Amino acid sequence: MSKTLTGRPLWGEAMGLSAITLLGLLCSPGQAPADVTPWKSPSMKIPIDYQPSRKNDIKELHLWVSPDQGQTWQQHSVGYPEKDAFFNFSAPADGIYWFNMVVVDKSGKREPADIYKAAPALKVLFDTKKPVVTIASAQRNGDDVTVVWKVVERNPDWNKFKLEYSTNGSTWNTVPTRPEADGSAQFKVAGGDAVTVRVALTDVAGHMGEASSPVAGTTVASKAMPESGVIGASGMTDLPIPPIAGGSLPPMTGPAMPPVVAPPMTERAKDTPLPTETKGSDTPTAPIFPPAPGTPGAPVIDTPPVATATGPAPKSDPLTVNTNVLSNLPAPQVINVASFKLAFEVEDKGASGVGKADVYVTRDDGRTWSKWTTVDKPESPLLIDLAKQGSKDVEGIYGIKVVLQSGAGLAHEAPKPGEAPDLRVDVDTTAPVVTVYDLVPDRTQKDTLIVQWQAVDRNLANDPITLEWSEGPKGPWFPIAPTDGASTGVAKRLANTGSYPWKVPASFPHSKVYLKVTARDVAGNVTEVVPTKPVLVDLNKPAAVKLNIVGSGSR
Repeated sequence: MSKTLTGRPLWGEAMGLSAITLLGLLCSPGQAPADVTPWKSPSMKIPIDYQPSRKNDIKELHLWVSPDQGQTWQQHSVGYPEKDAFFNFSAPADGIYWFNMVVVDKSGKREPADIYKAAPALKVLFDTKKPVVTIASAQRNGDDVTVVWKVVERNPDWNKFKLEYSTNGSTWNTVPTRPEADGSAQFKVAGGDAVTVRVALTDVAGHMGEASSPVAGTTVASKAMPESGVIGASGMTDLPIPPIAGGSLPPMTGPAMPPVVAPPMTERAKDTPLPTETKGSDTPTAPIFPPAPGTPGAPVIDTPPVATATGPAPKSDPLTVNTNVLSNLPAPQVINVASFKLAFEVEDKGASGVGKADVYVTRDDGRTWSKWTTVDKPESPLLIDLAKQGSKDVEGIYGIKVVLQSGAGLAHEAPKPGEAPDLRVDVDTTAPVVTVYDLVPDRTQKDTLIVQWQAVDRNLANDPITLEWSEGPKGPWFPIAPTDGASTGVAKRLANTGSYPWKVPASFPHSKVYLKVTARDVAGNVTEVVPTKPVLVDLNKPAAVKLNIVGSGSR
């Protein structure tokens, strides 16, 4: 499919210039403006089209780009009709970009002469990230199932939101519900079969994000995975994505703002005991310890709360998962890498030493386990790469157990369904999503402006926000809330309240400034957002004075 930009006539006709034709654009339906084309890749080729008979009259073709919807324009590249068939463009960041082309003839005449007065030939929304979907909780009470979910996505297509459930893992039933970024639904499922729920959203560019979770409840007993379902070091089973603990942001203050997608809040794990295997005569055991500080890939020990389920499985059925372990899980350590080093110590080491280590992984907090890898003659620390075996979604919570085998071949059993992991790791490689809004006057305080923002992340750090201002978009930056209370210094870390009252000094010399809002999560991901346009700093209230009649109102 090809798309002609703005329908402008070809060079030599009424408008006197060329048209650009963009091939292969996906005109996806969604919530983008009607004149904006969604594009899921960061790069595109923009073919050049003009009247072949006028080729000899053209000297150069200039591609101009505006990253701020016409506020500023920059010349991106130059093409030549005798050798170039298209322009190459790579978006430096997601967002809406406007495009136009200037044709320069051999006499030096440019058309259009002023790029700021010409209508854009093409508007493209670059969106390269899939929606982040998490299931905060999935609970069952009898036939009633309640699901709570959260979605982080800047360009959602809510017509493509789905809530589904399955009782067999293959047939999915759609649940009618209102599509929301921060939503919940309740529905009925008859019978005692285990239930899995799935939430999915496709954005306007065509990226789909989804999350699934088994439903915890007092009437459901899940069956353990048989030994034949565990694959050795050469492969892995498909591991279900676990639910992520929920939470909410503190209430917003200040003027009204768009609704906030509330991320889970976090708490710091303190003195979490590390369980070990049962001792044996010649069977080595491996209590799991996190990597030492400074070790590459060492986790950060800021952790979210853990969702729990109730209802022990009947003891009479040896294949039933014991869901009681969910209440005694170690808190997950949050990291922003999928590959890390795992330290361990060996207890009850016999004369034959340690022959190998089997690393087992669970993604549903012990309900099912998969052998991830086997290491011969292991030494601490072990290198663990959670992305190596092709997992579809690396992010999320993993439980880990290490089972050591002696040189004589003796080892404890592999973890059984319902057995708690020794270590839990939350892989979080997604930086916070931050939106910055215009300054507004604080009507309750003199000489004060309200800085407004929205920061969303499932593992936001404590006091994750810093606010700064500058005369230009590239700095230097000065703290709006300094740590020392002065006008210069280091920006103070603030709670994610969504607004902050900025007391502007009486001698503040600038009428327009650029803002920078920085947000951090506990995994170490950082997002800095600087809006492309400066904001107005104006606290004056004009008043009419010295009124006087200077003439008759009649003519």
